[in-house]
Amino acid sequence: MKPFLAAAAFLFAAGAQAQDDVLGDIVSPDLERREIREAKLDSENIEISTFGGVINVEDFGSNTLYGGALAYHINEDVFMEAAYGETELGESSFERLSGSAPLLTDEQRQLSYYNLSLGWNLFPGEYFIFDDWALNSSLYLIGGVGNTSFADEEHFTYNFGVGARVLANDWLALRLDFRDHIFEHEIFGEAQTTNNLSAQLGFSLFF
Repeated sequence: MKPFLAAAAFLFAAGAQAQDDVLGDIVSPDLERREIREAKLDSENIEISTFGGVINVEDFGSNTLYGGALAYHINEDVFMEAAYGETELGESSFERLSGSAPLLTDEQRQLSYYNLSLGWNLFPGEYFIFDDWALNSSLYLIGGVGNTSFADEEHFTYNFGVGARVLANDWLALRLDFRDHIFEHEIFGEAQTTNNLSAQLGFSLFF
């Protein structure tokens, strides 16, 4: 009787082991695990930027724009930015069409602005360059107030726009911005509100 029980126990154990092996193959397949590398982002919140681009000042055509900005990231969603930019205006549409004497001197054609804006990181995520290369990024909205100076006058200015920031590593980022700078002037004899669009590409350093 004992040999029979021992044999039965052996067969039962072998069957259970075989069943476990089959279930193991089904439940826990042999998958190749890919290596995950966590992004090593700088924990500092100060961002210094320099940029260049084009600004279209209404009635004065498109002109080269350059400047810089200093931003403080309050948290991962919100940041504040102070920016400064310069350009030199070309001839106005009135000057080109009428052929009259210039309305502004060379010095008066120097336009500069500064503003203080609040930004909101709307869609933080990643841009995939190749199958195994992803860069951290964010699409943001930004808007604020400031001042524009040209033609010996100061003009209170609103600005708003959209931008994208792509992090190359933990301290360097590429930025692309589109802004509308809105102010009122009376250069042509009557007050008019102008929309002045800019597109700018720049680099940022994080500290």
